[in-house]
Amino acid sequence: MTDPTVESHVPSRPLDATYLAALSAQRASIAAAVDFINSHPELAHEEIETCGYLADRLEAAGYQVRRGVAGMPTAFRAELRGALPGRRVGVATVYDAVTTHRPDGTIEAVPACGHGPMSGGILGTALALAAISERLTGSFVVVGCPADEIHSAGTRTLGSGKAVTAAAGVWDDIDVALYAHPEFIDTVWQRALWMRRETAIVGGHRSLVRGAPSGPMDALRELARIADETDPARLMVETAILDGDVEEGVGLTLTVRFLAFADTEEGLEEVMAPAHAGLEGAVWSTSSLIQAIRPDAAVTAVMADAFAAAGRTMVEDPPALPFATDFGNVTQRVPAAIVGVGRPEGWGFHQDHGVEQFAGAEGKELAESIATVVGLAAIRLTEPVG
Repeated sequence: MTDPTVESHVPSRPLDATYLAALSAQRASIAAAVDFINSHPELAHEEIETCGYLADRLEAAGYQVRRGVAGMPTAFRAELRGALPGRRVGVATVYDAVTTHRPDGTIEAVPACGHGPMSGGILGTALALAAISERLTGSFVVVGCPADEIHSAGTRTLGSGKAVTAAAGVWDDIDVALYAHPEFIDTVWQRALWMRRETAIVGGHRSLVRGAPSGPMDALRELARIADETDPARLMVETAILDGDVEEGVGLTLTVRFLAFADTEEGLEEVMAPAHAGLEGAVWSTSSLIQAIRPDAAVTAVMADAFAAAGRTMVEDPPALPFATDFGNVTQRVPAAIVGVGRPEGWGFHQDHGVEQFAGAEGKELAESIATVVGLAAIRLTEPVG
């Protein structure tokens, strides 16, 4: 955590030192939150324990908490109003675990994407701001978003938390929105991909005669060709399920879920074209769109100042994110920033050694770094304009 007494880290706002001192008092709470989230891995839309833990802690600190927002039982919105007029700043926090497929076919909920440190960092920010609320301008809002992991069954069925809250208008009264994520550099991401999930169902019959025509079996062979000839980073076969009865001539279906990624919304059609053409006769359905990041120069400039106040240097022209994030849907509605809080060694996302990183000392240090940067940014962003 940044030491406010270090001369090279002299804060650029009078309230910075007060906030950093309040944050130092929350170290134990931050560590406890990291431990709790990591020790209670829950899959998308099943985050009963973790959502309840965070909402309860915020409510006890004086936040006005609404649970079950946007029709999602494990979503919440918590707001703290400062003593002085100003803007409303919202931050997203996520707490689901990764749906990990093991070699034996079992599925395990694994805390391997940094959500423990992310939740711990945002909770630490919220508690520190509550401790100095008599000097705080504006309002600070925490939006608890379930279902961050796009490949979880719950996300496929019910949608991703940040996209669903955006569509429901949960963010519409917020002046600036932030989402902090562990990365390998300190930055505000400026570009990301668009994403859409499409499902194809090919119906037909099963044949027990070698070489006999069967729509689903023919489609399965065509699917293998499509997967071999397209870029898996742009057209991903997420799942393929062949299922049906076992007698001659009975019903058989092939269900395939694709994830399409493109630089533009229009580009998604081009990416999906080989699948649309190859799976002849399929019945198609489409999930909600995951939109690209809409950058905001003013918010990015404030984040650069907050990084500097934390004694860190923000990379101002980062590479494009090679994937989509549902926080893009939030950025399309309100001025926002997706903030990378980095370290050069990076992180073992969705890997077992990442679990150890995020649960150990590295994860707790990350949580404190997130709390430092996000809190300093919130102080700047809640100030009245003009």
